[in-house]
Amino acid sequence: MDLMRDHVDVVRISFSAAPRFTKDDTTLAMAYQKLLDGHVIQCKNTPALGVLCEPGAAGDALKQESATEFSMVAGRWTPAVVLSLRRTGRSSSAADVRMTFEPSPTLREFGDALDMIQPPGYLLAQSTWKQGKVVHATFQRFDDGWHVDTVTD
Repeated sequence: MDLMRDHVDVVRISFSAAPRFTKDDTTLAMAYQKLLDGHVIQCKNTPALGVLCEPGAAGDALKQESATEFSMVAGRWTPAVVLSLRRTGRSSSAADVRMTFEPSPTLREFGDALDMIQPPGYLLAQSTWKQGKVVHATFQRFDDGWHVDTVTD
């Protein structure tokens, strides 16, 4: 378990830093407003490009990928239970490990708003986050001890 905990498996999401929505699209407007109210983002209207946003005072978790896109670490997969462990060679082994998703503080606080902003297909990924997943890990033993070789879904 310690070897798997040391293996960082972060989940990144991205969303628009140039929101475009109509007056009828209240859900998206409310989502961005929640991020504005929480000072996660700050936006201004530019004559040439319309609304452009950047990280706000509470937006340390956001990375400005471009003028029109944010990304952030949504959380990370952490090992919960080793389901099986088997030796595969003299200095190798394999395990099936159930992983649980540990959301970042920003996702925990503003997840409902980020859910409304995300593109189609994101909700499928989010259901996996809630259910967890099983990964297959291989390990190799070297002179200094055991190391994670690969982790696959």
